[in-house]
Amino acid sequence: MDMIICNAMPVYHEAPVSPMLLKDNTEKVLEALLKESAGVRYLIVPEGGWVGEKPEGLTIIETRHKSGFTYGNDSALKKVTEGEKPIPLCPDDGFHSDKCRVVTVEELLNAGKKKVYVAGKAEKKGVLDLDRKITPADILAAAGVQGRFKAMYFGHPMGVFINETMMDQPVELTTDYIEILNESDCMLDYLLKIADRYGKEACGRCVFGHEGVFQIRMLLTDMTLKKGKLSDLDLMLELCHEMKHQSLCEAGFSIANTIESALDCFKNEIEEHITRKSCKAGVCQKFLTFHILPDICTGCTECLDVCEDEAILGKKKFIHVIDQNECSGCGDCIEACGENAIIRAGADKPKCPKKPVPCKGI
Repeated sequence: MDMIICNAMPVYHEAPVSPMLLKDNTEKVLEALLKESAGVRYLIVPEGGWVGEKPEGLTIIETRHKSGFTYGNDSALKKVTEGEKPIPLCPDDGFHSDKCRVVTVEELLNAGKKKVYVAGKAEKKGVLDLDRKITPADILAAAGVQGRFKAMYFGHPMGVFINETMMDQPVELTTDYIEILNESDCMLDYLLKIADRYGKEACGRCVFGHEGVFQIRMLLTDMTLKKGKLSDLDLMLELCHEMKHQSLCEAGFSIANTIESALDCFKNEIEEHITRKSCKAGVCQKFLTFHILPDICTGCTECLDVCEDEAILGKKKFIHVIDQNECSGCGDCIEACGENAIIRAGADKPKCPKKPVPCKGI
């Protein structure tokens, strides 16, 4: 073997698993690398990620970027050793050869467990030691999740959602990042955040990897702005199919898997944004409506005075009413109301009078 490359770059900046393992096991990692029968040995770390002397027989490269999806691609790492940017040339499956071997810090340490950063609606957030083959139910138990549970997202390179019907199906952990979601999370909003992240990670080298993510973000954005169509869901699935066959690296496959699994598990919730113009979780701002609670309103007209849309109907000592057709959702009325009588509502709307009526007891 001519070359070995050890990748100590984190995929997610909030989940620096590889740098953490390297810091805690520096001597073991160096010993394992130097034992490899390779003519050239590289260790790739984030900028500022190496402290101390650099051992003979090993070239340590500190990259300018702190993290990134492309660092998980073998051909991109090869480019880094040549002093170039980490731009993938092909998927990992087409890169491996007898002349070059790429390993992670975990592989060098032959770790029995997989360190994963758990985020979201969990009691025990942060890095957890999990079995490499594990059920979602066991992950929830390890993260201290009790009560309401909606979804679990396995980040890049897995790019998979699971729901409560899949709790006992074992998964092989290859990601450093898991996020747990509950009923307060909107799947459409969360999908858009994921797509935004992939958009920032795309290197721009291939059409389907870069432009595919752009198109997905555009379609998801339209759905959050009440502009989506049911045909957009089929269009996204067709796009994902092509991305999985045409993308040059794993990022394109991963976002495609993410969209497909989200639609498989949560299609009804996403469709409701299009067909019913409703966001169950009350997260998507365009789907929120503003209401004045009749039991609290004192008819002070403070909200009426600040409403530039003239969407609030009422007068002194009358319960005010918001005309939903005129309301732009700016939220100025909420800040103006000293009684806290105005609320934002998602799918569940409070009962309010259709026109101003006298306030009770005033």
